[in-house]
Amino acid sequence: MAINKINGRINKITSITFIIFIIFINVIIRPKTATAQTLSLSIWPPILEAVIQPGKAITQVYKLQNLGDDVIIKASIVPFEPADELGRITLKKSDPIPDFFSLQNANLPELPATFPLKSGQTQELVLKISLPASAIEADYPVAFLFESTAQGLISGSGTTTLASIGSNILLTVSRTGQLSPLAKIAQFSAKLIYDSFEPISFQLLLQNTSSTRLKAVGQIEIKNIFGGVSATIPLREDNVLANSSRQLQPETNVPSLIFGRFTAKASITPKDTTNTISQTLTFYVLPYKILLAVFILSAILLLTKNKLKHHNESK
Repeated sequence: MAINKINGRINKITSITFIIFIIFINVIIRPKTATAQTLSLSIWPPILEAVIQPGKAITQVYKLQNLGDDVIIKASIVPFEPADELGRITLKKSDPIPDFFSLQNANLPELPATFPLKSGQTQELVLKISLPASAIEADYPVAFLFESTAQGLISGSGTTTLASIGSNILLTVSRTGQLSPLAKIAQFSAKLIYDSFEPISFQLLLQNTSSTRLKAVGQIEIKNIFGGVSATIPLREDNVLANSSRQLQPETNVPSLIFGRFTAKASITPKDTTNTISQTLTFYVLPYKILLAVFILSAILLLTKNKLKHHNESK
């Protein structure tokens, strides 16, 4: 009995030793878990709108904050153009940029510029936009782009991870220092009939027919059949680049309309002008889903009643 107990204890010790050995081997041999670096940047201001006369200059202070791990930042000026009618843009990194932009930081004299940015650090960059007297009147939409490039962000892998953020600069060169935007409503449409419980939406496309950008300021006014105002929906004040079109969005949802014939009038006045353009459409709001349900139920009841009547007559 004593020998059996001793053998059992030896077997237990052997098993425990083996398990500890396996765990030790796994810890030593198993590859380390990949840990990705956190990349998070913020920029202020997010957009700069400027109208500058030839021969004049302005400066703007930008604040770039690193909310992630330590990174190396490359700052550059990149032209862009509209990508679609929803306000998205396409960066044109291969296109030349006008020689208007320079940094005024003592340690960052030229663009593009590269500098380290530690975690939690905020870097101020002073951008100067200086126009020669011969600058051509036109729009120059560019992005002040900040790209982080860091090697070995994933432990032991040497993988390169990229992150970028940009502040759009809407620069217009004007000899008078003023914009003279021209626009037209290319589309204002809606469904002819809406259900009483259906959200009402409009498609409003504004076309900038001028050679300079504009900021759309306007509203959609909805009136009932008696001419009373049922709702006034302000439009979001979006920028529309020169010779492009953009779909304008309402600031708020259209309130529920129960029943009747309505007219909607879209009115837009480009900012800093008195040139108002407008377009009107008509639509109807009917509780047709309820009416359809009532019709179907009435038909079923009538059919059932006729069957019962026919059954009783046949007896």
